[in-house]
Amino acid sequence: MSAPPPYDVAIVGGGPVGLSAAIMLGALGVRTLLLERNASTSFHPRGHVVNARSMEIFRTLGVEDAIAAASVPLERHQGVAFVTRLAGAEIGTLRYRGDSDLDALEASYSPSVKRSCPQDVLEPILRQHAEGCASVRTRFGVEVVAIDQDGDGVTLRCQGDGNAAPAVRARYVIAADGARSPLRHMLDVPMTGLGRMGHQMGIHFEADLWPWIAQRPYLLWWIYNADAAGLFIALDGRHRWTFNFAYDPERAAPSDFTESRCIAMIRAAVGVADLDVRIRSVLPWRMQARLAERFQVGRVFLAGDAAHPLPPTGGQGMNTGIADVHSLAWKLALVLRGAAPPALLDSYEAERRPAAQTNVDQSVKNATSMASSGLGGMLANDRALLARIDGPDGAEARAQLAAAIPAQREHFDYPGQTFGYAYGSACVMDDGTPPPAFSVHRYTPSARPGHRAPHAWLDRGDRRISTIDLSVRDRFCLLAGPDGAAWCAALTTVAARSGIDATADTVGPRGTLVDREDRWCDLYGVGRTGAVLLRPDGHVAWRAAASGGDPVPELAAVVNQVSCRAALP
Repeated sequence: MSAPPPYDVAIVGGGPVGLSAAIMLGALGVRTLLLERNASTSFHPRGHVVNARSMEIFRTLGVEDAIAAASVPLERHQGVAFVTRLAGAEIGTLRYRGDSDLDALEASYSPSVKRSCPQDVLEPILRQHAEGCASVRTRFGVEVVAIDQDGDGVTLRCQGDGNAAPAVRARYVIAADGARSPLRHMLDVPMTGLGRMGHQMGIHFEADLWPWIAQRPYLLWWIYNADAAGLFIALDGRHRWTFNFAYDPERAAPSDFTESRCIAMIRAAVGVADLDVRIRSVLPWRMQARLAERFQVGRVFLAGDAAHPLPPTGGQGMNTGIADVHSLAWKLALVLRGAAPPALLDSYEAERRPAAQTNVDQSVKNATSMASSGLGGMLANDRALLARIDGPDGAEARAQLAAAIPAQREHFDYPGQTFGYAYGSACVMDDGTPPPAFSVHRYTPSARPGHRAPHAWLDRGDRRISTIDLSVRDRFCLLAGPDGAAWCAALTTVAARSGIDATADTVGPRGTLVDREDRWCDLYGVGRTGAVLLRPDGHVAWRAAASGGDPVPELAAVVNQVSCRAALP
């Protein structure tokens, strides 16, 4: 018999998705190796939106506070502005924060909030936490050049600095190696969708823009004038920025965007001819919206941009990938320790591919909505309109753009998309209730099986916790109404028999988890004797509105189904 692979999971790709996967697996004690072909983490602040669901996930991993501290301050992250120049006329704004009603609504959804943490800042934080896990190893500057699978595991053939490096053997592999994913090509996985939506350039620069933004606490600034049209993204709320804009590769090559040309464009976008600007990096990129036809090939799982490169319009790319590995990590852990069969892993594609498709489609919709309305955005701008914006009929041109702004709210404010998606797979037991109406902009909390369990504040002793805090590692969590203690006792019995990690609590004014407002039953759609079972990723696996017969065999059947144990001989 051959020796078992030295690693349980190899992760290929050291971006936010790969590093997040390493932290998740490290928290589960899974022997993990992360390989990244670049020598270090990102130098260019590509992605920056860390949505509230991702922040919830980082909360359960103990990383939320570090990311929040490194993010743009919330008081500088309150909306989006549309202007002719930063120092020019304001066309319109969209606020999603900074108003008492908006803030109260945001706080009702989650214990966490959406943040803006640039990728060149986020990745070192994630790397530090990943490398702090005892079971995780990282190797930067190592490229995977070939992959082979067999019945026992996967062999990755590697090279570093152009020279052969030791091969890596692991039981499973997560391919988080980006939109061009060499592993996806090696596995011959086809892609569908829009491969080329346009070419963009991102300029990372430093300049003190405080005189023009001090009284306007916006994260994004869309610029419209004939000399420079694009998007400013505030990376620290004052000094650090990116300027992103579309360009035509038939008219200009990336090399044409010299330092002097970039400085001139930024000055034109700000509207200050002698602005002191320091260029840090210039990065061309291509907008695309594609989806892998398969997310799993044998023992290899595609995640992040390797599975679904999508437009940045809506900030869903990195967050979709983080949700990918959050769905996958606990399943790998159960399979690796023999608490579930490999069939459990089939649910990864069944759950994540539809969710990714939704985000790809909405991101395309956001981009095309901006372009078709005249707001342009990351796609080609309306040159005729931009030529008029500073002229005699500039007021009319600005009014045309202003009229289109309210319809763009889904692009920037999307709690329904963040929290309202639902899984359907063998790991979810449908309770026959109709799904709530889905809206990108409006979130309707629901504990219907498949949905992310709604946030509620509860007390355990003298400690106040969110229901979000109950879903950690590979632990199942049963929550029962105030008269549902029989469910809790039954789960304790079932967990001991099945080898799963589980907790159980009653929720109510006198429950083991105290619900001060006595609203948990209504929020979760159960009676006083009802219960829900939460998966380790915080999604509802099963719900019973009320107690029935003997809870032990019922919960045993539930646990067997949601962990795919029925597939065991």
